Amino acid sequence: MKVTLDEKTKEALSSKLKEFEKSAVRFMIKGFGWGGPTLGVVLDEQKPEDISEIVEGITFVVDKDEEYIFEDSKVVYTKTLFGDSFKVISSAVGESTC
Repeated sequence: MKVTLDEKTKEALSSKLKEFEKSAVRFMIKGFGWGGPTLGVVLDEQKPEDISEIVEGITFVVDKDEEYIFEDSKVVYTKTLFGDSFKVISSAVGESTC
């Protein structure tokens, strides 16, 4: 698993992990649509069966059965009037044509 993130995203994730007293950022599939899977992250704890990678001091984990989807992923932080969010961009998931 290869994960990339910029400085703003690193700071936001580190802050959220500390605020919610969690040790890892978990990649997950949030659902499926016409364009394929919708990817996301949640704050969580690492499980023994997880695949993990530490990037910039942040532990990222994923279920071993879903690792191929997140093999080369980028996490991007955005803050808007509606709140902050994290977007996952994966090279394994193509862009929607809808």
